Amino acid sequence: MRKNQVLYAIVLLFTAILIFLLGCGGGTKIQMPKGGVKLSYKNAIGKTFHYRTRVDKYIQTSQQGATITRLVKGDVKFTISVEEGDSAGEVKMKYRFENVDVGVFQNDQLQSSEEVEDMKDLEITATLDSEGTTIDVEGLDLEEELQKEEISPLEFLLEFPLPQEKVTVGYSWHEEKDTVVTDEDMKIDRKVVQNFLITDFVMLDSARVVVCKLTGSVDIHQVGETEQDGTPYDVDITMTGDIKGEVYFDIDNGCIVRQTSDKMIDIKGSQINEDTGEKQPISYYNQEKFQTRLEK
Repeated sequence: MRKNQVLYAIVLLFTAILIFLLGCGGGTKIQMPKGGVKLSYKNAIGKTFHYRTRVDKYIQTSQQGATITRLVKGDVKFTISVEEGDSAGEVKMKYRFENVDVGVFQNDQLQSSEEVEDMKDLEITATLDSEGTTIDVEGLDLEEELQKEEISPLEFLLEFPLPQEKVTVGYSWHEEKDTVVTDEDMKIDRKVVQNFLITDFVMLDSARVVVCKLTGSVDIHQVGETEQDGTPYDVDITMTGDIKGEVYFDIDNGCIVRQTSDKMIDIKGSQINEDTGEKQPISYYNQEKFQTRLEK
C-alpha cells in the first residue's frame, strides 16, 4: 500500500474511534407525559438540520469466475432543509451533500469511485407523506441508483414512518412498502417490511427524545435489459436481506437526532451477454452499517 493510502486509512480509523466516543450515551431517562406523545415532522418545517453519517460497508462480488471484495468507509456531511409539501401533511426534505469523505478499497487498494464523486455537492428532494413515508425523490434516477454497487444517496435518506396514534414506551407498529419501477427495458420490484418498537423516552442534548428499535427485511427483484461498459445484458437478479437499527426522534423539533442502520443483503442471479449469448451467474453480498448524528 502506498504512503498516501496508509495515511488515509489511519485518518479513517481515527475518525471512526472519535465518532464512537462522541456517540456513546443514550440520554437521561425521563417520565413520558400521561397518555403518550404524538410524533410529527410538522415542527421541523422551516428549519435546516446538519447531519454527519459514518459509513462502513463490506461488499463481496463473484462474477465471471472472479471474486472481488470492497470496503467503503468514511464520513458524509449533509444538510436537510424542511419545507411544507403540496398536500396536507406532506413535507419536503431538501438534501445537500456538503462533504463526502469516503474511500473505496478494492482488494485492500484505495480506488477512485465515480459513485462517490457523483455525490459531492449533490442536491435532491424527498417528499414524505403525513405518516413520514417517502413517496417521491427528485433529482435521482431510481433505477440507476438501485444498481449502484458502492454508495448511493438513497442510503442517506432519513425516513422514519410515524404512527397516527400517540406512542408510549412499549408501543409497536408495522410498515410494509412496495415499490415498482419500470421502463421499456427494466422492471424492479422492491418490498421493504419494518417493525418498530418504542423502547425509551429520554432527555438528550436538551431535547425530549423517543427511542425506537426497528427490525425488518427487504426483497428486490430486477429483470430486464441493462448495459455494462457498452455491452448489453439480459439480467434476472433477486436480492434479499435483513434490517435492524435504532432511531432517536426529537418530539419537539420534529427531527431525527440519531439513527443507526445495519443491513445484510444477499444477491443471486444471472446475466446473459446479448452479443455472445453467454450466461453468467451473479453472486453479491453486502454488509453495511450507517451511523447518523445531528450536529449542533
